[in-house]
Amino acid sequence: MKKHILVATDGSETAGKAIDLAAELAAKFDVPLTIGHILHFGRPPEELAHMARVEHLVESVREKSGADFPNVPGNIMKLFDDSRPGDNAVRIITLIGDEILKRGADRAKELGVDQVSTRSGQGDTADTILDMAEDVGADMIVVGHRGLGRVRRMVMGSVAQKVVQQAECTVISVR
Repeated sequence: MKKHILVATDGSETAGKAIDLAAELAAKFDVPLTIGHILHFGRPPEELAHMARVEHLVESVREKSGADFPNVPGNIMKLFDDSRPGDNAVRIITLIGDEILKRGADRAKELGVDQVSTRSGQGDTADTILDMAEDVGADMIVVGHRGLGRVRRMVMGSVAQKVVQQAECTVISVR
């Protein structure tokens, strides 16, 4: 019997499938679900721009941040260009992460999960997921098979692969 489930999301379609499966399991076993997101500081700007466009997060972030970026697809690349983001970039990356977590939590509640919490972190994505799992006492981690990163592996994304290999609990990789 599972006692706590952690699902990691980067806002991608595959991560959405991971949230659905994790929520279904958490609801069925009546266990807490933690939804985790790793803030994308230092990620390639193409990944962040893709995430923002695909998930329609830009308008939400624009409203919450008060940042003025009228031509978002053109400017979002510049927003994340620096390896050391400025205050505005940090704020927007954080707000995008908050929105991803909120949407994940709302979806989990729609699927019947009573106890949903959210967490964000930063650093190496796989290591931070593993740390989150340990911190919340998760005995199951659910991750998307491949997220927003570039295709580097034939079978499985590098983050999912590292989590599967290094986790001390059950890991489900969702396609």
